[in-house]
Amino acid sequence: MTMAVKKRSERAKVYDFKTWRDFTPMNTSVGTMLHNRTGNWRFIKPLYEDKMPACQNGCPCGNDIEAWIKLVQKGEYEKAYWHLKREEPFPAILGRICFKFCETACNRIPLDQAVGINELERFVGDQVPLKTPHPHLPPYHGKTLAVVGSGPAGMAAAYYARLLGFKVTIFEKHKEPGGILRMGIPQYRLPKEVIKAEFQGLKNMGIEIRTNTGVGVKIPLEQLREEYDYLFLATGVHGNLKLGVPGEESPKVLSGLEMLSRVAFGEKTALGKKVAVIGGGNTAIDAARTALRLGALVTVVYRRTENEMPAHAGEVAEAREEGVAFRFLAAPEKIVLKKNGSISKLVCCEMKLGPADESGRRRPVKKPGAIFNLTVDTILTAIGETAQLEYGAGLVQAGQGVLSVDETLQAETQAGGGSKIYAGGDIIDIPHTVVHAVAAGKKAAMAMDCDRSGKDASRVFAEIRIGKGPALSFSRYMGWQPVNPVAQNIQEVVDQAQMVYDYYQKVPAVVSAVEEARSRKSHLKAYRRTFKRVQALEEAGRCLHCGRCTECDNCLIFCPDMSVLVKDRGEFGYAFDYDYCKGCGVCYTECPRHAITMVDEALSAEEGK
Repeated sequence: MTMAVKKRSERAKVYDFKTWRDFTPMNTSVGTMLHNRTGNWRFIKPLYEDKMPACQNGCPCGNDIEAWIKLVQKGEYEKAYWHLKREEPFPAILGRICFKFCETACNRIPLDQAVGINELERFVGDQVPLKTPHPHLPPYHGKTLAVVGSGPAGMAAAYYARLLGFKVTIFEKHKEPGGILRMGIPQYRLPKEVIKAEFQGLKNMGIEIRTNTGVGVKIPLEQLREEYDYLFLATGVHGNLKLGVPGEESPKVLSGLEMLSRVAFGEKTALGKKVAVIGGGNTAIDAARTALRLGALVTVVYRRTENEMPAHAGEVAEAREEGVAFRFLAAPEKIVLKKNGSISKLVCCEMKLGPADESGRRRPVKKPGAIFNLTVDTILTAIGETAQLEYGAGLVQAGQGVLSVDETLQAETQAGGGSKIYAGGDIIDIPHTVVHAVAAGKKAAMAMDCDRSGKDASRVFAEIRIGKGPALSFSRYMGWQPVNPVAQNIQEVVDQAQMVYDYYQKVPAVVSAVEEARSRKSHLKAYRRTFKRVQALEEAGRCLHCGRCTECDNCLIFCPDMSVLVKDRGEFGYAFDYDYCKGCGVCYTECPRHAITMVDEALSAEEGK
């Protein structure tokens, strides 16, 4: 449990400063020392300013985690929901499938273990019906946006563009919207009901969604350029890299994405008794766990060791719990087929790790003569995906299946000049995760709004950049006030070095209920349960609120000159009485969360930020 924080009303009863000192004209009556303004001794001074918690800096979206957790602690769940959606608009989705970059950065780790931010986000995302439209939708300003692709990047671009006044239409070539969320992420991780409800929420915001409408198939891209003021391309990567071995032309060799898509759309998928999955990424693990649920014995074949696997470690661990077998340092050599085209055996070669390659990982090298066979009925390939960009004639590619974009995500065209076409998600050079795709959609929406309003997007982005990472603050762009109504320094990150851990105690994390591996592997339903409110409150209480004032009173108690004043009732926080503050820095040293900054006396409060 963190250090006890008194309610404001309780503090006011104990620390009533107006009875200690009369601050209406200066009281210099006999018996006081108030005439001795010791503040003129000072050469440095403290400032109150909230800073960026390490978790928010670690989130590609810049999710204002500390703030909405504070609202959860107060039991203000609906407020927490809408505050969370300022920077990351789909908490019910990301709370289920995000790879927890925020938790990796959590400052609580040296104390015991990270706060369960992902579980709390899922809890908050489930507190308000997902079909609820945003309560503060602005009027349309007359500009239109066509979003091509309805995956996470397209969803985010549509959501934020609508909040910025654009009239938005989403074009999706498949019969159901959602892109990789719908076709590539199994239902046991992300139920289709959640995706459906999120899209109903977008529709209720006034966003039009046209399914079965492939751009480049039914509608040429040039037609959209003529009909809409702006375009955002988010078509994802649905092409699959080939193994490049004999025998892969067999109908029993499928891409992992193809199999996942068939299952997602309810198509009958017969895999046989034994399945080999080739690859070590997240798609490979999703395919393996899904094949297991379809009744197969599954072996993942990966050419490096487990330490080099790009798949999320938690997903790998759960796959192993469920019974997925792993064969590391192995790669397919050839696929021997029977006369009817079915698979006789998968021939693999043992590998060893050589020097590092361009990815920084050690390159797998074949061991001469080290061959072994696997008996399998189906092979699922998951060695990488590529974008299919045939529809984008005239757009410049920066590599295989990757569009060239500038820092504002505007696509480069062969004709040059301002294209009004932006791109995001997996078709640009960013990490292929859902949260990175959402961040790209948010960034593109702001870039288009800057272009519409004549602002320099590069300069704006520099002003609203969060901490040390690439995330941008949509709240700062919109001028929305923070939960703590105090000055914020969004560029300075509070990490472990600035925290005063002496004021915190070790508290075990709350663990969400998870169905046992033996039973969960028999179905495709979600097996992890959302926190109950009592669990959410307990886990939220573990948050250290790094960089943010919680009115803990440490500065007030430790100040030797009583120059820390509680603000008027109804206002948040404290104020320094610089007439008497000597700049000793005790308040700065004892602030558990580094919400106080020391600056040179010559600097104004504004310059010190």
